[in-house]
Amino acid sequence: MERGIITGKRGMATLPRMCKSLVYSGHDADRCSSVLSVQNYPPIPEVENSIVLRTLAFPINPSDVNQLQGVYPSLPHKSLNYMTQEPAAVAGNEGVFEVLHVPARLQGQGQGPAPLQRGDWVIPTMANTGTWTDYRLFQDPAELIRVNGLDLLTAATIGVNGVTAYQLVNDFVKWRSGENNWLVQNAGNSTVSKMVSQVAKVAGVRTLSVVRDRDSPEAFQRLAAELEGTFGATKVISESQNSSRDFSRLELPGILGDSPRVRLALNSVGGKSSAAIARKLERDGLMLTYGGMSKQPVTLPTSLLIFKNITSKGYWVTELNKHAPQAKVDTVARLLELHAQGSFVAPTDDIETLEWDTQRFADQDVLDLVRGGIDSTNGKKKVVVLKWD
Repeated sequence: MERGIITGKRGMATLPRMCKSLVYSGHDADRCSSVLSVQNYPPIPEVENSIVLRTLAFPINPSDVNQLQGVYPSLPHKSLNYMTQEPAAVAGNEGVFEVLHVPARLQGQGQGPAPLQRGDWVIPTMANTGTWTDYRLFQDPAELIRVNGLDLLTAATIGVNGVTAYQLVNDFVKWRSGENNWLVQNAGNSTVSKMVSQVAKVAGVRTLSVVRDRDSPEAFQRLAAELEGTFGATKVISESQNSSRDFSRLELPGILGDSPRVRLALNSVGGKSSAAIARKLERDGLMLTYGGMSKQPVTLPTSLLIFKNITSKGYWVTELNKHAPQAKVDTVARLLELHAQGSFVAPTDDIETLEWDTQRFADQDVLDLVRGGIDSTNGKKKVVVLKWD
């Protein structure tokens, strides 16, 4: 019998006796990883009457860090279920899990055309469910979305970055077939932007992706070739070109082609970059802001508002899917189709995996692993992968 596991037929692990989770009670804006602790606690409610999942992988997202800092607008409910002295919550909003057990009361029910089954891969429908853990219990199949068929890293990141990319492209503009449709986006080499380029290409929308200037023309060309060749961006330009009026007047028309319809700008930088991509919009165009990497405000020239009637709105995936969870279910289903067609995949080169050995790691090892991922400054997205064998 495995330590902490009730085994089923033929020795197959099924129901955990204990859960191990990274939890927090307080917040610290300067040293957010310090608020984490590892807690071992018996599952609540009873495992036999719950959907029992074991975690396969979870990312460390900026929103997770902001929650630890206490600055994120959406925070999970805290309780005393984790054997802590003060009410605590399990950290993490995203992850992919394997179904270990479906209780008899739920046999024949589930999301999609078939009920949940042992071995299915699933992600949470809602944020704030607590994903930095080895096991997770749910009571309602509607709280889970099946993601069978995805590779591990795509499955672990599809619920935030993947859903964001798809909804940004498809949920705010009604693209017209047969037109020369374009969107412009800054932070063009970010994970979301790489996913946007893939989704837009399927939708017949061309992408003008803006990236920071590089140290040399050769470095810029290498990046542009990757974004255009691997991820489907139509054209990559630099921030210097983005802000240059001469470039927009003399060179951009040749890039966009005849009768371009630049109807959407996607902003995750702010500051001057956001104003520059907004200038490329046609009349009645829309700019969606979903991030603020520069930590500068979004400012738009008055002329764009008066003479071009530009609309500027915000996009927050957590809030949108909270009020319309079926939209997330439908979005993930479409992304599964694109992945099966070979048209959509997570940019794995942007990801650094951190391995949590569930059989050998002590609590301090787990804590050090995740804290190291939070505190790392190498620029890569961290995904913790749990090793079970």
